[in-house]
Amino acid sequence: MKKRMQNLLAHLADAWRNLIRHISLTVSSVIAVTVTLLIVGVLVVIAGNISDFTDNIESDFQIQATISPGFSEDKEIAELQAQIEQLDHVESCTFSSKEDELQELIAENGEMFRYYEGEDRNPLYDVFRIELDDNRQIDAVSEALNQMDGIVEATYGGDEITVMVSVFEALRSGGAVFVVFLAILALLFIQNTIRMTIQARNTEIAIMRSVGASNWYIRGPFILEGMYIGVLGSIIPIVLISCGYYALYQAFDGVLLSSMFVMKPMWPFIFGVCLILLLGGILVGMAGSFLAVGKYLRWKR
Repeated sequence: MKKRMQNLLAHLADAWRNLIRHISLTVSSVIAVTVTLLIVGVLVVIAGNISDFTDNIESDFQIQATISPGFSEDKEIAELQAQIEQLDHVESCTFSSKEDELQELIAENGEMFRYYEGEDRNPLYDVFRIELDDNRQIDAVSEALNQMDGIVEATYGGDEITVMVSVFEALRSGGAVFVVFLAILALLFIQNTIRMTIQARNTEIAIMRSVGASNWYIRGPFILEGMYIGVLGSIIPIVLISCGYYALYQAFDGVLLSSMFVMKPMWPFIFGVCLILLLGGILVGMAGSFLAVGKYLRWKR
């Protein structure tokens, strides 16, 4: 155990010295990782907030079914409500009288609508507020409601809302694909850089092999170099993403445009993003080095 620890410490020191010795290659790799992780960080922040935006919009999905004026008795309304609750994917159905609807209209749009208070002046209808257990079924449930006797019209905000959700879902999926592409690109950058480093140290590696050094002993310092490159490349993206998100959150007080677009709180969201960037940089750096050294060792045989 003690010997393994000594070997690890020796490899860590060798890897750092080799990075300093080949500073130009190191800088080019660190820059490549920095740019890649910065873009990845921005995409992760956007994807995380888009996910919340989508969840907020979907949680607000609600079908409003207007009740026919002919259904005015409590018994008729209760029977109609029971029929609606039997429909597939209906989670809840709440009755709202036209007086309640008018008070909500006054609260949202101003005192001018108080003119319509009173039984004879109120032009609104009684409605049912319906929530679903699967918002993807909102079109089908709305169609079923429109076919029911006693329902004048069932609305939920129209195609614009569903299109918005579809766009958010596409952006989230597209962002994930782009992040994977960038990770592969960074891995190739590091792999090529480490390969150039290996070519510049042919003699050193040949000596180690001639004295019986194992492949893992030769590979170890290079993998650690990749880890160092990943850590160094993640520093600037972590700082910029953290400070940038904090400034944006403070500037908009956590809300973009409307209550539907509430930004994710700083903590623990940004901590998670920073951790992803750090671990991503380390994993990509080590993987790139592993692939580069593995190919070289196979060629040497």
